[in-house]
Amino acid sequence: MAAATLLAMGADRIGVPVYGIVAGLGVGGLAIALAAQPTIENLIGGLSLFADKSLRVGDYCRCGTDEGTVESIGIRSTWIRGLDRTLTTIPNAALSKMSVVNFGRRDQTMMRTVIGVRYETTPEQLRYLLVKLRELLVGHPRIDPNTARARLIGFGASSLDIEIFAYVRTTVRTEFLAVQEDVWLRVMDIVEQSGSGFAFPSQTLYLGRDGGLDAQAAEAAQAQVRRWREQGNLPFPDFSPEQLRQMRGTGDYPPSGSVAVAAPEPQSPGQPGAKSD
Repeated sequence: MAAATLLAMGADRIGVPVYGIVAGLGVGGLAIALAAQPTIENLIGGLSLFADKSLRVGDYCRCGTDEGTVESIGIRSTWIRGLDRTLTTIPNAALSKMSVVNFGRRDQTMMRTVIGVRYETTPEQLRYLLVKLRELLVGHPRIDPNTARARLIGFGASSLDIEIFAYVRTTVRTEFLAVQEDVWLRVMDIVEQSGSGFAFPSQTLYLGRDGGLDAQAAEAAQAQVRRWREQGNLPFPDFSPEQLRQMRGTGDYPPSGSVAVAAPEPQSPGQPGAKSD
């Protein structure tokens, strides 16, 4: 350092513009640093991808709005081959800041849809349909039975809506599509066997005599409301705390006849009503 200082002082005395050269080198170094900044960012981004192992060549992923298979992860950029066979090059600096969805790291693949059956379907038909759908999902060898469900989820504008949900035991998309196709075809068979049908937006015109409302049931309902009002028990806008206390746990669930109804617990000796040997 001392030698460089003496050399600079000596050069300045003989007329060499040392300070101008040093200033020029400083400005040039700054310009080079600014120009190299994107390259350095891409290099660091590439190292981050390698360190995190969030992507590997061959993984099917979604990066921002781009979706496809990773073909190459370079020092500067990553190449992704889309479903339409186009090749997208994404700088590593930008990729490291994106939300990356790696479909190749899934352990299973989600299968979900909502089907709508006709409103003419009776409650018993609907129960049959739900039971058979659940049997299909639980019994299918490529479906995880712990995740399978088929539930009535709502009343649509023109259909009774049933959600079918399960995880398929595969991460390969072509295999998943084959399993899903098999399940959907079996669902169509079950809907047909139930005597129901798939609903579609429509208007149904019924030609027949209108039987009107049930006058006896209407009178009974009106009489009950009058009694509530006269007794000061009209439950509007809400039930009273006492009414809520009396209603808790009085519902019939699981419904009568269900296999899920728990058997009565055996009474231990000494309890009232217990039989002694």
